[in-house]
Amino acid sequence: MKDYKNLFLKILKNGGLFFILIVFTFYFVFKDMDLRTVISTISEVNVFYLLIGAVSMCIFLLCEAINFRRNLSVFGYKTNLLKCINYSINGFFFSSITPSASGGQPMQVYQMYKDDVKISHSTLVLFVEFIFFQTVTIMYALIGFVSQRSLLLGNINSLMILFVVGVGCNLFMLMLIVSVLFYSDGVRNVLAVLVKFLHFCKFKKADMLKEKVESVIDEYKDCSMYIVKNKGIIFKTFITKCVQIFALHSIPYWIYCSFGFSEYSIFTFVGAQAVLFISVSALPLPGSVGASESGFLMLYKLLFPVTVLNEAMLLSRGISFYLFVFLCGLFLLVKWVGDSNAKRAERIKAAKENKVYKQRVVQQI
Repeated sequence: MKDYKNLFLKILKNGGLFFILIVFTFYFVFKDMDLRTVISTISEVNVFYLLIGAVSMCIFLLCEAINFRRNLSVFGYKTNLLKCINYSINGFFFSSITPSASGGQPMQVYQMYKDDVKISHSTLVLFVEFIFFQTVTIMYALIGFVSQRSLLLGNINSLMILFVVGVGCNLFMLMLIVSVLFYSDGVRNVLAVLVKFLHFCKFKKADMLKEKVESVIDEYKDCSMYIVKNKGIIFKTFITKCVQIFALHSIPYWIYCSFGFSEYSIFTFVGAQAVLFISVSALPLPGSVGASESGFLMLYKLLFPVTVLNEAMLLSRGISFYLFVFLCGLFLLVKWVGDSNAKRAERIKAAKENKVYKQRVVQQI
């Protein structure tokens, strides 16, 4: 677990890039705006719909926690929902502050390990989560694009380029995972040809690369067996993931309602947000900071009046991202302090018991 502790420190260092991006993003968005006008506009929105948006984010975190609990129970772990919410919070926070969301899953594995969950089991559960996250994200994006194509096409060509790249990257990754899961022999044959080619090119680490890829294939093989043996659990996981992603993508709609607008339906916003989400997902930025804000201003000018567009972006990203990054970070900080105090109290108690024991021994002598 030393590697995970080192990873934790590395993630915190990389978090500096996250905050730098935030500063630059909001500087360029609001440099030509009157902050008093922004504050005045936001103060007039309906708070009830903002609360619904916040509840949607809570549902997003809760759904992942439910999936964790459901899949861990298959391996005999009687994990309560609060612990699984902790895993979900760790994943959201560390994915948000690291490039390409690379820090989330390792920290979740580490937290599960601290709760006596075997790494092989936690890794498998996270594989299942990742597979269905990719599947549902692509599904929503394609449905959103087809259903809202008249709104999207011809208006935001630059975003469409990112959409094609995003769908292509995510679809390629999903197909690669499915190939490894259910066609591992074919993948091994392709790997053997690739290694021979690397040897021909005198690539020194060809054998090391082969070993690493084969170890990943073996892990995914366990995952494929798990999926085949637990079809009922897998179906429930898929449905829960659909609810989770829908809740996340619905937040711009609740912001739209908070301004008193009602022309477009929730499905229009979910479809548009699904397109935006996958479009910026291919960019290796922490939390897609900068890209999401720019994409929002580009895409939602078709749905929001220009007079409230910046305020809508601020509220939408504020609820769906910045607020919960802050709250999750605060939760993890408080939990870390609490755990440290508990460990310190245990050490003090153990030291006192040891001292009392030594005194009794001396008295007996």
